[in-house]
Amino acid sequence: MNAKPRVMIVIAADEISGPAKGVLQFLQNAPTDTFDYVVCNYDVKGRADGDFINEMRRRKLNIRLLEQRFPFDPNLVVQARHILAEYAIDVVQTHGYKSNAIGLVLKLLCRRPWIGFAHGYIDDTLRNKCYNRIDRLVLRGADRVVAVSESMRRLLADSGISNRSLRVIHNAIDPGEIVPRQTKESIAARHGLSPENIVVGVVGRLSPEKGQLVFLRAMEAVVRHVTNVRALIVGDGRDRATLEAYCRDKRLAKFVTFAGHQGCIGDYYQVLDLLVLPSLSEGLPNAVLEAMSFGVPVLATTVGGVEEVIQVDNGALVPPNDPGALAKKMVELLKDDTVRRGIGLRGKRSLYPRFAAEGRASRILDMYRELLSPGPSTKVAP
Repeated sequence: MNAKPRVMIVIAADEISGPAKGVLQFLQNAPTDTFDYVVCNYDVKGRADGDFINEMRRRKLNIRLLEQRFPFDPNLVVQARHILAEYAIDVVQTHGYKSNAIGLVLKLLCRRPWIGFAHGYIDDTLRNKCYNRIDRLVLRGADRVVAVSESMRRLLADSGISNRSLRVIHNAIDPGEIVPRQTKESIAARHGLSPENIVVGVVGRLSPEKGQLVFLRAMEAVVRHVTNVRALIVGDGRDRATLEAYCRDKRLAKFVTFAGHQGCIGDYYQVLDLLVLPSLSEGLPNAVLEAMSFGVPVLATTVGGVEEVIQVDNGALVPPNDPGALAKKMVELLKDDTVRRGIGLRGKRSLYPRFAAEGRASRILDMYRELLSPGPSTKVAP
């Protein structure tokens, strides 16, 4: 083993979404004197850019690109193996079904300990269902499998992954990650918000499993009871046109603004009086942690690991895919400033130390040490 062990992290990331945010957060909070890291991302058809790659370069972090010529390019494994040999990698860590498959091959060919992360599964299409099933089969070969919530751990265990290899490491929040760059007033002015408005936010990619259509159905009822409510939908994705058309058809356009993808999400939490997470499926949503860190009260659905974050009185919960229940709770909260402020304060206080970024980094480092501890070695040269 190297004097300072080396970890190769393989992830497919363009935007800085949940898993990519977690990698950047870990590298920011992991002590620099214990391990060295090289991060591998994918260069699809020579497009060596994207928010994640650019942010890695801005921070002067070690990133290598695997050239991907087509979706299932076997040369990805060859390139990853060369990087593993070049850096004398001691541990492989992977995120996502494609990277997890590479992790399994590297373990079999190169005998390196392998940690696979499971962030959540979207079963909205037959293709995704197949990918997810394959991913859970692949993860059976990992030395450690990290689930981002207890509910995810149960799903993986039910899929045949050994409890011995499973570890629950929640997503975490580092307030330094989401420092606003613009004033609350400038964001409000940009979107035509007045001081009299009560602003509800929905943050995340625009995709069926995120439940934005359920939210809009709830809004149809909410605007009849809270006429000064305004909604900001922050994010982008394949459902945007459909959601915008729904707003036009239901005469919600004056109440709902689509803000698109935002590089600095902290700018937007400043203007929110309530965050709504209407998801139908989740691992452990970063938006909930982020909103809580700003003291924004959260109303969320009981999916995935949400109930591991929102407990007792630090947030509000409703069943998923129930516009009526969501609308009723939204109206109740929007009409009572005191209740909202209390929830927001309790939510912020409940984050630490349980969801602190330093604690998450420490638990990941403990896994590395556990896998590299002295014992019968199966490691061979690549």
